[in-house]
Amino acid sequence: MKSMYVALCWAVMMVTGLVACSDDNGEIIDPYTEEQKAWIASNQAYFEEQKEAMVDGELVYKQLVVGEDTVLYRLLGEVGKVDSLPQPNSDIKVSIRGELPVSQKVFVGDKDGNPVETTIRPNDPGVIKGLSAVLQQVRKGERIETVIPYRLGYGDQDYWEYSIPLFSTLKFTFTVIDFD
Repeated sequence: MKSMYVALCWAVMMVTGLVACSDDNGEIIDPYTEEQKAWIASNQAYFEEQKEAMVDGELVYKQLVVGEDTVLYRLLGEVGKVDSLPQPNSDIKVSIRGELPVSQKVFVGDKDGNPVETTIRPNDPGVIKGLSAVLQQVRKGERIETVIPYRLGYGDQDYWEYSIPLFSTLKFTFTVIDFD
């Protein structure tokens, strides 16, 4: 009897949820504005362009698989001389700049858009998955540019703390200064 009651409650909740997604005429309401749809499309197109970008027959970015998605990154300059790599619990001192490449809005940097120094721990819950994964691939002294799809960034919700719209592709340029 109890399981039948639970099933009935579940069915009522599902019907209520489905009705809430439509207007009075029974039409499905699109959750995104035209402006948001354009932003989403522009961000997806930017990521795909970077993923396929080539110079002299070589891909510009290396591709790092993270879960079921991919982060793009490339070395800017020389390979670091230290062979060790940071671990998930390492404190990594970086000089970093973050931007929304589609709008070129800087969200991590000083007031002039220059990189800022900070310490990042990859396994900190506040660090996005894409950046965490790339940080663990970088040697001391290396300068990296990474392009992170929304699924490995701030996701499909607006992130108001940094004024990042939903579905935003992110681009970070950073130098690993030191780590322990």
